[in-house]
Amino acid sequence: MTVPIATGRREWIWFIVTGVLFVALLALADVGEVLSALVRADRSHFAVALAIGFSSLLLWAWVWHRFFRHMGMDPTPTDTVSLFLTGHFLNSITPLGQFGGEPIMAYVVSDALETDYEKALAAVVSADILNAAPFFTFTLGGLCYLIVVGSLTGFLRSVGAVAVALLLIGGAVTYLLWSDDGRLGDLAVGTVNAIERRTDRAEGVFQSLRDRIKRIEGHFQTAGSDRSFLLTTAVGSHLAILAQVVSLYFVFRSLGIDPDFVSLYFIVNLSVIATVSPTPGGSGTYEVAFSGLVTLFYPIGLATAVTAAILFRLTTYWPGLLVGYASLFVVKSRTDDGDVGPQE
Repeated sequence: MTVPIATGRREWIWFIVTGVLFVALLALADVGEVLSALVRADRSHFAVALAIGFSSLLLWAWVWHRFFRHMGMDPTPTDTVSLFLTGHFLNSITPLGQFGGEPIMAYVVSDALETDYEKALAAVVSADILNAAPFFTFTLGGLCYLIVVGSLTGFLRSVGAVAVALLLIGGAVTYLLWSDDGRLGDLAVGTVNAIERRTDRAEGVFQSLRDRIKRIEGHFQTAGSDRSFLLTTAVGSHLAILAQVVSLYFVFRSLGIDPDFVSLYFIVNLSVIATVSPTPGGSGTYEVAFSGLVTLFYPIGLATAVTAAILFRLTTYWPGLLVGYASLFVVKSRTDDGDVGPQE
């Protein structure tokens, strides 16, 4: 199995941007103070944060496993965890924030589970949609709470507007993907037809594209056909975010900060908006946004806030990249040997 990973000049530019953001953030915070805070962090609290934070990745993998089974694929739980962590790694090196690696990952899944690419793509994208949804539903829930208690500030009001816009756009697209409405498929086919009329050649290629669009549309409709399945699966994705909130609680305790639930709730959910950036995995922009949110909610210095960002990423994100990188080779070797695929 060969994984098609883009490594062109444009991709490398965004890796450089990520590095510049990290360097600038550390320079503003004072590298010496950040390193000193990291050394002083309580290791027992950090260990608890790491265990709970990594569990969020396993909960997201469970969502993938549910979609695989729902759509007729039959991997073992271990296979799914390996595939999910491989996808986690591929998303981190794709210059589209936390999104963009799904087409590549669908290729890996289709090869590993011996299924067609269109089905794998619908399963991976649908699972990632459900895994991303809690960040926005929790944010809106928190904003509604602040409205009730009368504590919605101008900044949070602006963030709320962005969250509502993203949720409405994402919700509309998801509805069209999962419903049997057919409008998205018709729009895509219409676009292909328009291009074909302009080129007036390669008729077989355009017919193949139309057939593929219809297959993808059918698989997405299968993914969203059972509302009770979607609701029960969404429980896992929401529990993953709660696990991150608890992980951040222990990160703060390791730094001697006495946290409260409301601030943790908003820091975890609002910072994810920064991952909708062209940097690989949203890195750089995420740490900047996270550090800013910490200083907004707590009267602490930037060095401590940056330290919290680093420790939080060490519990919920970066370990998954290391395991995901190893999983990429495990999946490759097992696929080459024929050990991953439908179970008898």
